Amino acid sequence: MRDQERTLNQDVERCINVLQDYLDTASAKAISVFTNKTGENEDWLEEIRVKYRIKSDDELQTIKTLKQKRMDQLEALEGKVDYYEKLCDELEEFQDEMEVKAKLEQSRRSRFDSMSRK
Repeated sequence: MRDQERTLNQDVERCINVLQDYLDTASAKAISVFTNKTGENEDWLEEIRVKYRIKSDDELQTIKTLKQKRMDQLEALEGKVDYYEKLCDELEEFQDEMEVKAKLEQSRRSRFDSMSRK
């Protein structure tokens, strides 16, 4: 019975050792992959930093101020465009009224002329 226990303990010990070796190998591979990817990401980050310069807070504030100024100017221009469009509509309406009045006047004159010739 003792031999069986000892054999069983040795088998369990071997299984533990094999499992530990497997886990150590898998962990080493995972650490290696992680290290490689981390290095690649650091290289990529440095490449991006060089390629795309990050603006300072002062520059960003200047850009925001300029953008707001341009938006205000655009809004003012849109207001002027609306005003001139309405003015144009009123002028067209006035022109139409003047054409009608001119036709009426011409009609009256032609009737008056025809009456005075008789």
